Amino acid sequence: MLAPSGAPELVLAPKRGRESEVMAEEPMSTPGGPPPSPAEPPPAPPPAPAPAPMGGWQAPPPAATLPGIPGFVYADVPNRFIALIIDAIVMGLIFVVIGIVLVAVGLDAGFTVTNADFVASVVYAILSLVVGAGYFIYTWTSMRASVGMRVLGMQVGNAFDGKTLTMDQATKRWLALWGPSTISGALTSVSGIGTAIGFIVFLYLVYLLYTTATSPTKQGFHDKYANTVVVKAARAV
Repeated sequence: MLAPSGAPELVLAPKRGRESEVMAEEPMSTPGGPPPSPAEPPPAPPPAPAPAPMGGWQAPPPAATLPGIPGFVYADVPNRFIALIIDAIVMGLIFVVIGIVLVAVGLDAGFTVTNADFVASVVYAILSLVVGAGYFIYTWTSMRASVGMRVLGMQVGNAFDGKTLTMDQATKRWLALWGPSTISGALTSVSGIGTAIGFIVFLYLVYLLYTTATSPTKQGFHDKYANTVVVKAARAV
């Protein structure tokens, strides 16, 4: 088309209006590729691991049945009494060997038909104290249980956190539990003294049994004195 002046007239294409704006707002995609996806939220952090159970008890798999000590219950009096009998038998055998050795070296501590030698009785008492203390202190601090306790699936540890007993705790517990009876057994050959001490020790053992049976945590006087507690695996109850 010619303008009045004879020059060709320019014809402008009509504007496409809103449609062009919408097309401009659409994101461009790579030819042949998938359409862009909306932004995804970052993955949630993994949950924090559950805190480990407090204490040093060598716990078995079952669920917790004792507060703070998973898989264990407080050791009952009958099981503990049987464990003490087993330990007493073990110690008795050891003491017999000590007496035989003393007789062999000429120190009769009352194991033969002859009269007991006072010096031999004192030596025997000292050796019995040392060996008895060494037996229990070593097993409590290294194996967490004496022979009798291990037979019945029990162990002893620091009260409520289960850590292995320190040497000081084991010594205190032995003195309170076995010290009097060890002295009594070593002095039985001494006329009069051994009998009197034996009766006192019997009353003391009854007291230990009573305090253990009446304690909610089964801690007798010897356990409270040393801040210890005896537990038994729940699966072995």
